[in-house]
Amino acid sequence: MFPETHFPLNSELIKALDDRFPMRDFDTKVTLRDIDYHHGQRSVVNFLRDRLEEQVENSLNSTLE
Repeated sequence: MFPETHFPLNSELIKALDDRFPMRDFDTKVTLRDIDYHHGQRSVVNFLRDRLEEQVENSLNSTLE
């Protein structure tokens, strides 16, 4: 588990990043470096999406308590 994020995330940011760095398939002409670079971008988007889900869950749980 990662440390608690100290900044609020929102779905608009995640959507903008997802649009800017979409998942894509690669053919055999793409270098491994380019594939690694793309997957690094996607891992940031996926990480932030997961953090947003955790923030939403935590806020829902705190309102139920």
